[in-house]
Amino acid sequence: MTDELDVLLADGVIDEVLGRLKSGKEANISLVRRGEVVLAAKVYKDRATRSFKNNSDYKEGRKVRNSRTQRAIDRGGRFGRDAVEQAWKSAEADALYKLAGTGVRVPEPIMFYEGVLLMDLVRDADGRPAPRLIDVPIERDAAISILADLVVQMISMLCCDLIHGDLSPYNILAAADGPTIIDFPQVISAVHSSRAEYFFLRDFDNIVRFLASFDPSLAVHTADGRAIWRAYVSRELTPEFVPPPPPPPRATRGPDRRSHGGGRPPQQQQYQQRQQQQRQQPQQHHHHHQPRQQPPQPPQQPQQPQQQPRQQPPQRQQPQQPQQPQSRGRRRRPKRRW
Repeated sequence: MTDELDVLLADGVIDEVLGRLKSGKEANISLVRRGEVVLAAKVYKDRATRSFKNNSDYKEGRKVRNSRTQRAIDRGGRFGRDAVEQAWKSAEADALYKLAGTGVRVPEPIMFYEGVLLMDLVRDADGRPAPRLIDVPIERDAAISILADLVVQMISMLCCDLIHGDLSPYNILAAADGPTIIDFPQVISAVHSSRAEYFFLRDFDNIVRFLASFDPSLAVHTADGRAIWRAYVSRELTPEFVPPPPPPPRATRGPDRRSHGGGRPPQQQQYQQRQQQQRQQPQQHHHHHQPRQQPPQPPQQPQQPQQQPRQQPPQRQQPQQPQQPQSRGRRRRPKRRW
């Protein structure tokens, strides 16, 4: 039993602590009883004890309503650090209240009291606490329906300007109503964060890769993430948005080269055949047409003997006159003698 739950017991918020449900990297989940209802109480760990410490990218763009508290956070003093820690813990409660009724399947929040989040307990088809998606065996035929469900939820979440930021099969519960997304303390503002696109595409790829391990044909849906983000940036994204169909699958490669006796793969052979056909096309074009006949030439006349040119007498060479040196500058006047 933790000190935080003792506060809730002393204040009469809960009646009994039933036990620990699971322990995560940023919080512990306990089962508590409030009247006749069993709830999930999430107790957040301090920054010094939790393993999820590199949260500067996730907190980008987060603002508090109190201007005095925001100035203290900007200065980075002790009061500001405590305010940042409190804002980190309350971010999940704010996200759950915002996503309630938007088509995103999340635990229903009850209250956030003294740093503890009370939520409705997510159950499976047998009424027990729902397991994580990573711990559930998934059949190949069911993978496509799970992917379609999660894509709709991610689109609805993005329409609320929110990105999970750490979505994976470890943060999704196999509930009786369908896949339920949990763990929102690192939720990202899609409007204010400069790395919003990176976190959204990473979340999307994590889900596609996980489900493609059961059905490899789902790997082509990785491109849907960029299509959804482009629609969000262009303000065309709605909860009813449907990503365009994926591109056709690439042609499978043939057997190994060693099976062809060291030759080229079939795709390269087809490419070579295509090149040869293109080279033969101009040659086949000349065979269909007869060669062009040249007009008859007139009979050649007998050649007359060429007259040799008359030789001229050699010309006399005139004697060369000595060249006078060129004057350089102005000529000097001779000096007079008296």
